[in-house]
Amino acid sequence: MTETVLRLEGVGKTYRLGKTSGAATIQGRWQAWRKGEGGGPPTSFQALQDINLDVHKGERVALLGRNGAGKSTLLKLLARITAPTEGTIYINGKISSMLEVGTGFHRELTGRENIFLSGAILGMKPQEIQEKLPEIVAFSQCETFLDTPVKRYSSGMYLRLGFAVTAHLDADIFLMDEVLAVGDMAFQKKCLDKMREISQQQGKTILYVSHNMDTVRSLCDRCIVLDGGQVVYDGDVEQGIDHYMMQRLTVQDSYDFTDVPRKGTAQMVRMQRARVSQKEHWLNLQLDLSSKESRKGLHLRLTVANARGTPVATAVSQPFASDGTAEQRLTLTLDTDALVSGTYSADLAVVEPVGDKQQRHDFLEHAIAFTLEKEELPYRVQWPQQTWGSVRLPVMRVEHRA
Repeated sequence: MTETVLRLEGVGKTYRLGKTSGAATIQGRWQAWRKGEGGGPPTSFQALQDINLDVHKGERVALLGRNGAGKSTLLKLLARITAPTEGTIYINGKISSMLEVGTGFHRELTGRENIFLSGAILGMKPQEIQEKLPEIVAFSQCETFLDTPVKRYSSGMYLRLGFAVTAHLDADIFLMDEVLAVGDMAFQKKCLDKMREISQQQGKTILYVSHNMDTVRSLCDRCIVLDGGQVVYDGDVEQGIDHYMMQRLTVQDSYDFTDVPRKGTAQMVRMQRARVSQKEHWLNLQLDLSSKESRKGLHLRLTVANARGTPVATAVSQPFASDGTAEQRLTLTLDTDALVSGTYSADLAVVEPVGDKQQRHDFLEHAIAFTLEKEELPYRVQWPQQTWGSVRLPVMRVEHRA
């Protein structure tokens, strides 16, 4: 039987809250209380509850979940940055954590000095660290700046050295939280290959938090999904990704965007609300806009993604004009007949052509969701989307020739 390196039994973490906390969720609770919508001021927040897990030697485990699901809190408990409020954590082996770029580095020390500091924290002797030094330096590509204080490093150099130290020193369990988000594609691949190598060849265990499903698929062989501080799925990677993506798809009749984070640039036009209805394969969208001035030649761009988050179709509206008022309603109709049955999300963007480019006034990720249920031909009932895709083209015509 594979050796267990991590065991969590009934683990929970509760934070005591103060009224001056800056977290958005805490502010919301406090404001609700002041408006008389709650029985009293919030006093605590349960980040994790009743976590029971066994992680075995050599496993590469993805931790998935929406923001606030408890992923980072769980890693902090395992890294002993904070202690659980309840339950027990058993750790069999040395843990190396990289919960952010350059975790554990002292900014005033040089790169070389930080390598030795990190090794000492793991209980390694100076001679052992010296033996690893050439390999760490070669991987990080920071040899020229090895004796420079890391406070003068760029974010890319900081990341490369931080990851190199984490991956090469003598640890048994590696905790990583979105550490590759600032790296370029070539370095991401290099890091993924290294993590896969130390797991398969050296039996190291990896717990990896990421919102990038491609890296999860490439690296991990097990997936744990958290929601509301609880484990809601533990098993196969693809099924875990499906479970996580479905958390992000809330199919409803109406959506309010007034307080939703957005990524528009010009901000002359903003989407406020949407109502979604369906009739056969037609998707009807009523969109309420507000605008600061009258503008012509605007378009709504709708990008459809499947349940795995992969974009599968894009639609652009006919041009329309904003009228410079706080309330303006558009009615749009989308033909979804090319899509197979399933649940989809859609990004919405209000764009304006400017020369050969597009100016984006407003942009909302996963703004709406909808489900398609279609009668399939008998030989297409079981449609493997991962193999065949999500867009169903019209049936091909066949002409009989003599």
